[in-house]
Amino acid sequence: MPVASGAPGGADWTDALKERVAQAMQACAALVVSGQGSTGGEAGSAGASIAVALSGGRDSVALLHATREVLAESGEGGAAPLALHVHHGLQAQADQWDAFCAGLCERWQVPYRCARVAVVPVAGEGLEAAARRARYDALQRMCREEGVRYLLFAHHRDDQVETVLLRLFRGSGVHGLAGMPAMRPLSADSDTWLLRPWLELPRSAIEAYAERQGLRWVDDPSNDDPRFARNALRQHLPALAASFPSLYANVAQAAEHLGSAAHALDALAQRQLAAIRFAGRDEDTYSELDIAGLMALPEAHADAVLRLWLRQCGTRAPSTARLAAMRAQLLRAAADGGGQGAALRHDGLVLRRFQGRLLACRTPVAPPAVAVTLSWHGEATLAVPQWGGELHFLRTDAGSGGVPEAVLRRSLEVGPRQPGDRIVLRPGGPARALKQAYQEAGVPAWRRPFLPVVRAGGQLVLAAGLGMHHRWPVDANLPCWRVEWRPAAGLAPAPTNEAG
Repeated sequence: MPVASGAPGGADWTDALKERVAQAMQACAALVVSGQGSTGGEAGSAGASIAVALSGGRDSVALLHATREVLAESGEGGAAPLALHVHHGLQAQADQWDAFCAGLCERWQVPYRCARVAVVPVAGEGLEAAARRARYDALQRMCREEGVRYLLFAHHRDDQVETVLLRLFRGSGVHGLAGMPAMRPLSADSDTWLLRPWLELPRSAIEAYAERQGLRWVDDPSNDDPRFARNALRQHLPALAASFPSLYANVAQAAEHLGSAAHALDALAQRQLAAIRFAGRDEDTYSELDIAGLMALPEAHADAVLRLWLRQCGTRAPSTARLAAMRAQLLRAAADGGGQGAALRHDGLVLRRFQGRLLACRTPVAPPAVAVTLSWHGEATLAVPQWGGELHFLRTDAGSGGVPEAVLRRSLEVGPRQPGDRIVLRPGGPARALKQAYQEAGVPAWRRPFLPVVRAGGQLVLAAGLGMHHRWPVDANLPCWRVEWRPAAGLAPAPTNEAG
């Protein structure tokens, strides 16, 4: 394993780099406490809630060293940052990098965690993008498990310039050309803040720091592989910088200007979005947009609103081509397609058109196909994890439409609908085929396979999403119960072998 080290010497950037780390944490803490941060809450104790993304390379090793020094000098009782490493398995040396990071943290008395991930590109995604997605998913998972408030990355000004130029060459818009932000929530629903304290400092500053501190690190040979776009660009930058000496400073400054423009655009889009956005109608829907209201906006405004909405749902903003597909398939469709509605996958979500609304839905898992047999002995609740919910039982007066206790004492079965199933939704009301009842209730067709039917002794008792069956003999002497289906907090059904 190639291990590089820096010998003492070179310019002393020690104070500047450590000061930027301290300033970044203080600025983010002030943002959170003031309520301006999207995750809210209070800024916790510094030592127990700070982590560094540690790859084992020079920049991340230097950041871990500087952060450890800052915490040690801050009077936090000797607290140390947590080091988080992601093992991608893409390089033959991946196990050795893990071992190097673990050994380094042991010597520095820094807690260390490693997550192993499988990098599997999805349709239209390159290996670099897939690895980045897997890395951030793993880091977010570890931060949630460890209660991390601030996650520090070692990105510097040279990284920022490369990012902006790459996005320019790929035709990115204003938000993309603003580059990487110095701080942001790790995701839309995360309590962790991502901080880049060295984003305004050149790579040479980190090189000098590592040399001055005598640090050791590992070198990733893929950083020199020109098949990767960033590496190919990096090889041309020295010649460009020779011709344009202010290249790095000017590109970084341009990114700041574009960031200000993006912020102003978002402020306008946010006002327009607030007028047409609604809460999701069920536990599987993040948010909804009124299509008529969106289409009434000028096209450029509608695009800005749609991009902002998707970012707030926790996804990447769509490319120009993807945005055009959304307009064609979801916004300009002549009809909702008989209840099923048009649907388009985007970055972990499914966008659906339904009843004049654009819905941002969670990507569905395979619906359960298994029937679960239960015994009820008077409990208030029976959990059914295979279907992601619970049965609740409430004692009610005889003749009020409840299910006779004698019926419920039979074997209960929670499972999928069957052909010919019919339900009476109010005492004395007509019987309806379940499909018709779901249509009349406005339950989307894609939700129905996830809603179980409950039977007792083979008789229909309840259809989730509709309610109880109300065709039972009335006898004032018989105890009766109201039965309800409630989705559990986990939302998605538990995976089963039967369901595939």
